[in-house]
Amino acid sequence: MPLAYLQFLETGHELGNNYLEVIAPQDVATYGGLCALASFDRTELKNKVIDNFNFRNFLELVSEVRELIHDFYSSHYASCLDYLGSLKANLLLDIHLHDHVETLYDEIRHKALIQYTHPFVSVDLWMMANAFKTSIAGLEKELESLITDNQIQARIDSHNKILYARHADQRNTTFLRVLQTGSEFDRDVRAMLLRASLIKHDYNLKSSRKF
Repeated sequence: MPLAYLQFLETGHELGNNYLEVIAPQDVATYGGLCALASFDRTELKNKVIDNFNFRNFLELVSEVRELIHDFYSSHYASCLDYLGSLKANLLLDIHLHDHVETLYDEIRHKALIQYTHPFVSVDLWMMANAFKTSIAGLEKELESLITDNQIQARIDSHNKILYARHADQRNTTFLRVLQTGSEFDRDVRAMLLRASLIKHDYNLKSSRKF
């Protein structure tokens, strides 16, 4: 269902109970909310879901989906995962969604992992594992996969259990390069001044000998 969530998010209140044999308003909230979580970044989630007046009316019908969306946006991942866990059994029995549940859950979790790491220069993996209710080994495996897929720009320090953002490494490299350039410039200026001083001294020496 690649673009299905867009249709769900644009559904108007006139749907009501007019098409219950096809889809219920609660289904619109569930399908649209989960697909949006798997697809949108935080800005899109805020603009197209949380602040979407029409869709918000549907979300009021399914409090678990509403709360997990708000938890995801607010970076309350443990609570978000709890809501997802409580919904999963019923979703696996859903006639329309059951074939897509595992994929949706994986994508939502990946989005959450990416969102968690994004603001930081370094991340304590022990704290992150606790936030996502997983083991250190399991978290490292998930992060390695996301790094390999170029979805997270980072490297893992397995010994100290820290994730370092690559953009931080690039900043450090740039800073060191600037320092090196500054040192080279300072050295060149000193050499130039010394040469100028020697030339001047030699000129003055030659002038004094003439007299």
